[in-house]
Amino acid sequence: MAKDIVDVALGQIGYREQGNNRTKYGEWFGMNGAAWCHMFVSWCANQAGVPASVVPKTASTDSGMAWFKNKGRFKYKGKYTPKRGDIVYFKTGRSHVGIVEYVSGNTLHTVEGNSSDQVKRKTYPLSEATITGYGVPNYKNLNEKESGSSNDDEKKKQNAKKELDYLKTLLERKQPKAKTTSADVKETGKLPDGVVDILITSGKNKFFVPVEDGMKIVWERQGAPGTLTFTTKYNKKFKIKEGNSVLVSVDGTKFFYGFIFKHSMAKDGMVSYTAYDQLRYLKNKDNVIYVKKRADQVIRQIAKKFRLRTGTLANTRYIIPKRVDADIALFDAIQNALDITTTMKGKVYVLYDNVGKLTLSDIAKMKVDACLVDEETGRDFSYEVSIDSDTYNQIKLMYENKKNSKYDVYVTKNAKKIAQWGVLQYTEKIDHPDLGKEKSKALLKLYSKAKKTLSVTGVIGQKRVRAGCLVPVILKVNELKVANYMLVEKVTHTFENREWTMDLIVSGGDFIG
Repeated sequence: MAKDIVDVALGQIGYREQGNNRTKYGEWFGMNGAAWCHMFVSWCANQAGVPASVVPKTASTDSGMAWFKNKGRFKYKGKYTPKRGDIVYFKTGRSHVGIVEYVSGNTLHTVEGNSSDQVKRKTYPLSEATITGYGVPNYKNLNEKESGSSNDDEKKKQNAKKELDYLKTLLERKQPKAKTTSADVKETGKLPDGVVDILITSGKNKFFVPVEDGMKIVWERQGAPGTLTFTTKYNKKFKIKEGNSVLVSVDGTKFFYGFIFKHSMAKDGMVSYTAYDQLRYLKNKDNVIYVKKRADQVIRQIAKKFRLRTGTLANTRYIIPKRVDADIALFDAIQNALDITTTMKGKVYVLYDNVGKLTLSDIAKMKVDACLVDEETGRDFSYEVSIDSDTYNQIKLMYENKKNSKYDVYVTKNAKKIAQWGVLQYTEKIDHPDLGKEKSKALLKLYSKAKKTLSVTGVIGQKRVRAGCLVPVILKVNELKVANYMLVEKVTHTFENREWTMDLIVSGGDFIG
């Protein structure tokens, strides 16, 4: 039988944090040391047997309030009289949350965690300026019968089945063989002029800026915006401000479009500027919720909400049934959709800004044969092998078994790699026991590998080379033997002394970017 969430909260009055936000609520949630007011609310709900489908399990007041809004169960202050067990959100002028104990006349009585570093009873007038409104949980029938918890268990079981299907697909999918190349791939032989024009738009004014040597444009395949850095002499006639747009053309072709985000000035009057393309706005956090949408449709949904321009977005074919990404960077929400698509359809896509328009392309269609990377075309190369991060040879998953108040533990290991490297363990809590065996196998398959990275510097500049494209690489020196089309994980274009060069980090075959 579900308990009363308020009774649970009242039983915690007087509990103090152990310094620096360290509490049993944070330990339970898995974020000990972080602000814990909403973790306290989620902990009380869990202790009362209230499922996360009724009161969200989150550490974020933004996510908690948004969750109730998305469910249609949020009431704004002044239009609703709160009831016992409602969740009060203080989002006007501060970020805080509490549990409503009761209302007497025009006075609100609450129980709150992280109030002066402890759990306290508090009172406010219903007109309190910092209150935004109330989450109204649907407690109906929770105390009449145990259907609430059984429904929650069934939902967890269904989610576990979906994740198992996903993991089985991952385990059964054969890795595509790297497409080999040969010396038959030829360079164009024509050196680029590397003539750069930078056009600044400031309101109604447009002007070209003469730049010093050393201008750089950097593109990465995942999780980072395109970055432009350049230096110019200060000129009070042409003031460049944050938010101004920047268009870079190279040898007469539009190459980069973005916006000034910061600048710094040196004693000699030289000013350095940093601009980012539209992908910079994908660092924003939000709740990304969708039903029956492809990854490209998810991108359009996000772009429309945040007023980003889109170009050609490839049809990714796979329809994702339903997904809720709460309080997440937009970059991560998009990457989640693309990762699911890759697993289910075997295709890899790259999102980039194509001179001011978000573009999504199938990597297989992004070959750049005109850029041959070999011992002659690159000034230098280096490769690194590492087990220092994101490499694990033992996976430990834990499920909290409420029947005996103990953890069921699932461990999968690679004995050969343990003998070679020592124990490198990955640990995670899971929501359902059905996940234990298959998920641990899948994670071991993904992570029991040394990371190898290959870098090539000083390659002749090429307009079509950006992160996510495929370039032919032929290198055979000592133990390094590569003759494949390789994926550009990161490219740095540098313009100096009328010379245009590229530094590349590539992956493919045994090399992981």
